[in-house]
Amino acid sequence: MKKWYDTLYTYIWVFNVGRGLAIFIRLPQNFGIIYDMGASDDFSPQDFIATHILPNLTPYKDERGEERALAQSILSHPHADHIYEMAGNDSCQDAALWTCPHDKEYPPALREEYKDERVDFKRVTNPDGSEDLIEEYRQAYRKRDLPLQTIKRGEARVPNVEYGIYYVRPPECDKMHPDSDQDYTNSTSLVLYLRHGKQNILLPGDITPAGLERVLTCDEGVERRYTFFTEGLGCEDDHCKTGDQPMLGETLQSCGLSILIAPHHGLESGYCEELQNHLGGGKPDLNVISEKRHIVEGEGTVDPRYQNEEGANGLTVDVEGSRESRYSVSTRDGHHILIAFKGTDGCPHVYLRKDAEDLINIVP
Repeated sequence: MKKWYDTLYTYIWVFNVGRGLAIFIRLPQNFGIIYDMGASDDFSPQDFIATHILPNLTPYKDERGEERALAQSILSHPHADHIYEMAGNDSCQDAALWTCPHDKEYPPALREEYKDERVDFKRVTNPDGSEDLIEEYRQAYRKRDLPLQTIKRGEARVPNVEYGIYYVRPPECDKMHPDSDQDYTNSTSLVLYLRHGKQNILLPGDITPAGLERVLTCDEGVERRYTFFTEGLGCEDDHCKTGDQPMLGETLQSCGLSILIAPHHGLESGYCEELQNHLGGGKPDLNVISEKRHIVEGEGTVDPRYQNEEGANGLTVDVEGSRESRYSVSTRDGHHILIAFKGTDGCPHVYLRKDAEDLINIVP
């Protein structure tokens, strides 16, 4: 049996948590990155990660030289369905970098170098009863130092692997969405882009179409952090300061897009038509939708364009051992999703299983 942590691959788990989001990325250096901490009543991604994945990872050394179980935890934005499992999961919070929209002010020595990016928590909307969760979110970041970063390349060099985060500064989000607190909070989402060889993925959180358009063009209100794991590429401070990092729209125009994690759970309100204008191939190969299993009136509708040839090129995926051609895959039927990138392959390997443990044993 081949081990799931084969160093030739990047592995991306999209866990079934209903209409929330919980994603784990295992880089080929065997470092781990969490993107969002959603959960459902019957499945805890953080427990699964702590039991089945963390023991197999290579610890990552933080700036103080201390070994951490995870290289990075990224919380896209402070909505409860994306941060639900912050409480009581100390092992998954043991990350060298804790990266999320925040309300910290830069110290005086850095204020000329870095612009204000504080979240206005008076505009952050969440269900009643989420107050303690939001306070824990805020406390977690108060222990960390600015600026937001991606992990340093250091000695962990792998050819043709890179990733970055892009985000609109919250004061700019306030100007974009002055009348909708929901859209304001969604538009603060940290957008993650990752490439391994010819395969790549975009994780936009719940960012609004207006926000994603700005991220694609990387205007003056957008921050960039980026790590090239290929020797000789990039600048020393790409991981911590906006500079000459790749423009996301230009990168997608050049490379196309293998996998799109559909913004805002695939809802019609989150569909960004401008994204296709920046894709060299016109469409992603496959859309991945983190979607509620039981839809009730008033909770929105998944945009049908994700599910046909208008919104994707199509890809052959493995559903419970059966090969199927799909434009999109979803968690709605109870499936957890594993995506495997191998730098020498032309297409990603995509697997859907209702038992998350099965994904550990069937990867290439």
